[in-house]
Amino acid sequence: MALHSCRRRILLRVLAVIIAIISTIFLAARLYKEMRSGPNPYPRKRHDFQESADIQEWADFHNERLDSKGRRRSILVIAHGRSGSTITGEIFNHHPSVFYLHEPLQTVERISKQNGSNKDRYASLMINILSNILRCNFSQAVLEDFDNFYREPSHSRASCAIGSPPLCPHEMTDPKWDLKLCLPLTNKSLGTTCRNKYAVTVAKILMSRIAGNDIKNILQACRKSKSNCQIIFLIKDPRAVIPSSHSVGFPIDRGSRLSKDGLRLFSYQNCKQTEDNLVFLKNLPLSWRRRILVQRYEDFAVNPLKVMSRLYDFAGLPVLDHVKIWLNESTHPSKKREDMLIEGSPDFFMMDDASATANRWRCKVHPHDIDIIEHYCKHVMQIMGYIPINNDEDLMADVTTPLFSEDYEAKKWFPN
Repeated sequence: MALHSCRRRILLRVLAVIIAIISTIFLAARLYKEMRSGPNPYPRKRHDFQESADIQEWADFHNERLDSKGRRRSILVIAHGRSGSTITGEIFNHHPSVFYLHEPLQTVERISKQNGSNKDRYASLMINILSNILRCNFSQAVLEDFDNFYREPSHSRASCAIGSPPLCPHEMTDPKWDLKLCLPLTNKSLGTTCRNKYAVTVAKILMSRIAGNDIKNILQACRKSKSNCQIIFLIKDPRAVIPSSHSVGFPIDRGSRLSKDGLRLFSYQNCKQTEDNLVFLKNLPLSWRRRILVQRYEDFAVNPLKVMSRLYDFAGLPVLDHVKIWLNESTHPSKKREDMLIEGSPDFFMMDDASATANRWRCKVHPHDIDIIEHYCKHVMQIMGYIPINNDEDLMADVTTPLFSEDYEAKKWFPN
């Protein structure tokens, strides 16, 4: 009897495993079939204001009259991960007139997790917290999170504004700097410092942390904050971004059948989000499009100082010599890459050779993976001026030939 019961349990377990395998294969096959044709061609009909739902969606932005006079200026740097957002954020973090925050939506995610919020509540929480941050208003939960994550000088999250006088007795670059000497963060102390000492708030925001991966929700936070809000949309060649994301945790096992399905899905989602948000911004009224700057990482890699000047001009900030020196050293380092890792994080290199970074994927990524990425990203690559390889291995290996063009469609969409 015991033997029969044991055999029955074994058979049930085997059956459960078989069902799970069949379900996985069916799901993968269905996903592959649905995505084989790639994302819908650009331009998409739903962005032509043909449907009543779309008209309602855009109405608030088209009817809004923007008046920046007397409003606090806010700059939101938005990008997919691995697109150069860290170095771009640090360009602002090093400016003494900037109240800089590295990924405040990480704070939102942690608070959301503590509160047990679902996706709908996360969107509301994100808009509420971000809009308050943009007007220098900080809740106790936000202050506690900032104290834990934004005052460690050796980490990429460090905010010079939060770790400098008057909140701390010494600048973060001073050897005498010690967190124990800093004042506790309160809404009054941090809010007063934010409003009175710094002319502009700059925040780095990753697309994956935005509710619905939709920049429209960021603009809702801007409108609620009543600040003079501007957007810097960073874009990098997806053939570099997607494998780089893989290298720091994107779950693809090299060589397996499912790894290719994972690459297809990630490529499709990443590029669809980029394209959808670009088209959304393109169709905003001119009063909003004047507040949008689209910046390709590859242009930064070619001439970091020129792009820094462009970013500062967009933000209304003067170019300072000490920031130029820092940027030149950061983008043309003498150290080996393995020696430049930021303490406590495998994901961030504050210093890296910019031109080498832009081309590194051409030597490291398998041609078949490039073919997959180009298939699912062809429309956004065309919009942004990225030149496909189309299985030309000689072109891929010739790093002296750039794979991006000077002129591209999205460049014509925005005045800046």
